[in-house]
Amino acid sequence: MKFNTRRIVASAIGIGLLLVIGSCGFAKGKELGERGVEEFHNRFNAGQDHEIYSLSDEGFRKAVTETDAVALFEAVRRKLGTVRNSTQTGWNVRTTTEGTLVTLAYDVDFSEGKGTEQFVFHISGESAMLFNYNVNSPLLITK
Repeated sequence: MKFNTRRIVASAIGIGLLLVIGSCGFAKGKELGERGVEEFHNRFNAGQDHEIYSLSDEGFRKAVTETDAVALFEAVRRKLGTVRNSTQTGWNVRTTTEGTLVTLAYDVDFSEGKGTEQFVFHISGESAMLFNYNVNSPLLITK
């Protein structure tokens, strides 16, 4: 069996370029998601619940009414307080035919206790729009 060295080298370079381009997209998606978390926390701490909802992705708005989303944010703030510090514990970027989704997980120090948050953002152009939000803490049940 005879191998064409040029063809092998060209294929390897092509695969390498695809990996580099793909990793840049993942890094950009993660960066936009992290910025989205920061903006969410700033709005959450300021009580801008309606703004969080109105700026969220259409998928989020289809899954939950504004009244229910605002009630959730108010309950979290009432029981856990505002966000003091958050530490990222994991992330994932998925690109599908529907677009790019970034999942970010955080350990959070709230003013009244600790919790965890998971965000899913839909990346649209240069912005991350909230697609899903989950918060957990024993204080949400016991307080």
